[in-house]
Amino acid sequence: MPQSQPQPLPSADEPDCIFCKIIRKEIPSAAVLETDHALVFLDINPVNPGHLLLVPKHHHRNLIELPDSVAAEVGSLLPRLCKAVQAATNAEGFNLVVNNGEVAGQTVFHGHWHIIPRFTNDPIKWPWPQGRYEAEELGRMRDSLQKELGVGG
Repeated sequence: MPQSQPQPLPSADEPDCIFCKIIRKEIPSAAVLETDHALVFLDINPVNPGHLLLVPKHHHRNLIELPDSVAAEVGSLLPRLCKAVQAATNAEGFNLVVNNGEVAGQTVFHGHWHIIPRFTNDPIKWPWPQGRYEAEELGRMRDSLQKELGVGG
């Protein structure tokens, strides 16, 4: 019996998506790296100079819609990119950010990562306020997450 051929992944085929337009070269960008699965370019509205966007060439509305294989391929670029951003900008650190969903600040609905160089006394406020788990909430949250992942006891 012949083996079925893998189906091609969706590509940058959303006509109105700005990142798809950049990937298709309909809109210019300051691209710094391109692979078969990703395009990396400077954000035109940077938080700090050197702010990069890592964008999968396959259009998916957000990060959780990316197939594991695409996320793994694209995500494997992160250590190299982060190291390059820090070295090229002389940054003391960096933030790696994914805004997933409008409520989280996502404004371009094509899954992507931000790599933002950080400097002492830059204007970015971090960390955000933190909370605490009450009584048994920690265990219940762990159990709920493990159930969703199909792991644990």
